[in-house]
Amino acid sequence: MAREEGRVYRSGQFSVAGGERRPIRMGYDAHLDGRAVVYRLARELPPEAADLMEIAAMAYAADRMVPRPSEGARLDGSGWGRRLWLQIPVRSPRSWNSVAERLAGFLGWLTHDDWDLDFCQLAGGAGPLDESQGFLFNTVPAGSAPALFSGDLDSALGLAHDLQDGDSIAISVHTNYCMQSVQRRVIRELTKDPARSCTHLQYRVSLHGHDRENSQRTRGLLFLAAGIATAWGLGQDRFRVFENGVGAINLPSLRSQYGPQATRSMHPRTLWLAEGLASAISGHPFRIESPFLRSTKAEALRSVPEIETSAIAATVSCDTGFATRVPGHIQCGACTSCLLRRQSLHAAGRPDADTETSYRTRSPAATDSLKAMVWQVERLRDALGKQDPWHGLVSEFPPILDVSPLAPTEVVRLYRAYVQEWDAVEHIFGLRRYDRSAA
Repeated sequence: MAREEGRVYRSGQFSVAGGERRPIRMGYDAHLDGRAVVYRLARELPPEAADLMEIAAMAYAADRMVPRPSEGARLDGSGWGRRLWLQIPVRSPRSWNSVAERLAGFLGWLTHDDWDLDFCQLAGGAGPLDESQGFLFNTVPAGSAPALFSGDLDSALGLAHDLQDGDSIAISVHTNYCMQSVQRRVIRELTKDPARSCTHLQYRVSLHGHDRENSQRTRGLLFLAAGIATAWGLGQDRFRVFENGVGAINLPSLRSQYGPQATRSMHPRTLWLAEGLASAISGHPFRIESPFLRSTKAEALRSVPEIETSAIAATVSCDTGFATRVPGHIQCGACTSCLLRRQSLHAAGRPDADTETSYRTRSPAATDSLKAMVWQVERLRDALGKQDPWHGLVSEFPPILDVSPLAPTEVVRLYRAYVQEWDAVEHIFGLRRYDRSAA
């Protein structure tokens, strides 16, 4: 869409399917607070870093403000996506317009939407990450590798591992105060030893009023943008994410799921696309390291035996743990994320941590989530039993073709281990052998 040359903008705009343009006013419709980051860095983020965070926040806001079509309008699966136009004021429109197609493709992969992005000139000092106040001194340890930290079990395992080698930098995004509280609580548990020091850099992103879409598939860009932007602010060209391979690939549990209806926030292809975007903007190679990508969740647990039970119990891996506003942030215990967590704790020999964790449901045997996961395991078992197990996996789960840079042999090994772990612990959910066929 055309813009008037020379104009500057203080707020963005969006529309859906050619409809009326609506404003996204940062500071009113959506909030992005990075003061806790820039004050600790004792300097503003580089312009491209601030732009990237603000772009991600605006995309997240537009995603949440536009509802997806109703079930009746998408019976064949083709109508889940939307067509979104988004105009975003940035400090360097020319640079961002040169990668607009790349970024739109990235968002399309994450959300299954068709994005049309338009970058315009941001008015001086109008960005939510612009900071006019002077700074005192840098409190961030030099040379430490920054890592994303969400407060879930995988990120806690990764941070615990890094803390064994020295000081760490944890980068977080929280969209409500429950999430912020959990992240801080887990870091306190991980750093009870005074010899361990973690610098926690937190961004807050929130919407004004009620959002209308709960799928939140742009959260992947929001988290990765925080990692990239903060790494640039630290003068580094890398950061780390901690997500086990089964969770990152996130194969659909049901055949009725398609595309990004199974979230792709830390999918191998998502990380590759984010690396390419960061490299294109900065002009320098950028790396996102994912040390647990070739491991199951149980294997990741076994690789960090020193993590204390109290730290594990403080983490939240639940799909609704941050949304339900339950006092104490109690996890449901029955969603697929909770079930994977519980299965992995028992498979890794840490049933104590499962016992100490508070769940709203202790016995999920009759739930649809468990039935779907068991059925998925049976499909994996059948595929891996074929003469060519890789071909068997591809035939049963076509999305697995998108898992580069993992090699087929690595993927086969990953899912063999996962199936074997389920065989060893399925009794903890009250499952019986004939329940497999019922799933």
